[in-house]
Amino acid sequence: MTNVQKTGGRWRAVTAALAGVMVLSACAVTPERLTQQENDDRVSLDLERLFAHQEVINGPLSLEEAIARALKYNLDHRLKLAEEAVSMGQLDVANVNLLPNVVAQTGWSTRNNADTTYNEAKTSTSTSSDRTVRDSDLSVSWNVLDFAIGYMRANQQADLALIVAERRRQVIHNVVNDTRSAYWRAAAAERALVQFEPVLDRVREALTRAETQVSERIGAPLDALSYQEDLLLTLRELETRRRQLVEARTELAVLMNIHPDSDFSVQAAVDTDRPVPELAMDGETLELEALRNRSELRSEAYQLRINQRDSKIAILQMVPGLNFSAGINHTTDSYKVNSKWYDGSLNLSWNLMQIMRAPANMKLADSQIELSEVRRLALSMAVISQVNIARLRFAHAQSDYELTGQIADVQDQIFDRVSASNAANTVGDAQAIRAEVRALLSNLQRDMAYADLQASYGRLFATIGADPLPGDVADDTISSLSAAIGDVLARWDHGEYDAPVLADASTPEQVVSQNVTP
Repeated sequence: MTNVQKTGGRWRAVTAALAGVMVLSACAVTPERLTQQENDDRVSLDLERLFAHQEVINGPLSLEEAIARALKYNLDHRLKLAEEAVSMGQLDVANVNLLPNVVAQTGWSTRNNADTTYNEAKTSTSTSSDRTVRDSDLSVSWNVLDFAIGYMRANQQADLALIVAERRRQVIHNVVNDTRSAYWRAAAAERALVQFEPVLDRVREALTRAETQVSERIGAPLDALSYQEDLLLTLRELETRRRQLVEARTELAVLMNIHPDSDFSVQAAVDTDRPVPELAMDGETLELEALRNRSELRSEAYQLRINQRDSKIAILQMVPGLNFSAGINHTTDSYKVNSKWYDGSLNLSWNLMQIMRAPANMKLADSQIELSEVRRLALSMAVISQVNIARLRFAHAQSDYELTGQIADVQDQIFDRVSASNAANTVGDAQAIRAEVRALLSNLQRDMAYADLQASYGRLFATIGADPLPGDVADDTISSLSAAIGDVLARWDHGEYDAPVLADASTPEQVVSQNVTP
């Protein structure tokens, strides 16, 4: 080979290398920001999907309908539903992975010259295969050790699916508890807002007159200024309370996943019947039911089973692996005597390093088991504490409601007498306005105390893990959900509830009607 040919070969190699570098550089990925149009499209799509496919609110909202809408449309709940669906899909994948591997493959190979070999003396040649050959095969393989470990992993995935189901139960409890509290506060807000506007108008009118008296120096200046100060403080308190009341309605709207500016009314705002719930179960019964039903404790029990299987997997990994395989083969090579054949194999493999790793893996698994058991005990103590705190808060809410009711009754009587005296011109406007504002705020405090009473009673059932949904709901319409939830709430008012069944991975939402009564 001449030097010119060698130099030409080197230049061709350098040129090919440079071309390869340029191609690879062209494939480099750079960050690409969203365009303004893409960002606007995303916002429009999200706003459309936020409130899409929701049943229209017809008439005043009852408590059971508000809870039904929160359970059906609340985004946190829908997120847990999606996570549960993903977890169940992962379980299906783990079950499919237990099947043997079945691989079908085919391929073509070709070369520019024949596959020719010399004889030992290199006096003649022979061809051993065609220049173009197509090979196909179908093989089945199964590893006993991989199957055993995969079976353990599938059981762990099943327990993870149950943990996700329990977390969804916990979200349901939180949503129901928050909706119940927001509903009664929204009822108090709606009732009070109707009364606030005329009172605010009278306070503003009195404030205007007081400012005129001060500017025109009518009467004693100090008395006029003191009266003006009282009116300003009263106005600030009324405006602050009104903002809090509007926030209560907004919170309820967000829980039901409707726009905060939506126009809706609360049925409890016009109802005069306010039954006071009575707790029929004693403290010991509440503690036992909480330890049986709380989703956190159930989740930790499933986590313990997962950790126990990790210990078994660490032992299995020390066992030799036995692999079976069988296949059907075909080739188009005309030089082959047998173009079709069957094969099979039995292989035994043993990773000796797993014996050295096993003590560390088993120690880690045992530590995780001990951690899970200690965590469950700590959670049990926390649950017992929560139950007793919930009982104390309910008892305090009862006494507070009774006291605020008495105060409101007294303030109403004072307002009636002051109004009569003001009509007879024996009492001034300042005292009349002050009495009216105090009566209004006292009634609002009574309504808010009743809302706290209802919230604390609902929190008791959330604390013991009582599910608000029975297992026999006809369909997922708001009317069906409301009727089912109404029956459950009626039973709660009598101290009864349906204890949730231990979840099944195939039907994580199923519950049984097991009456728990004192």
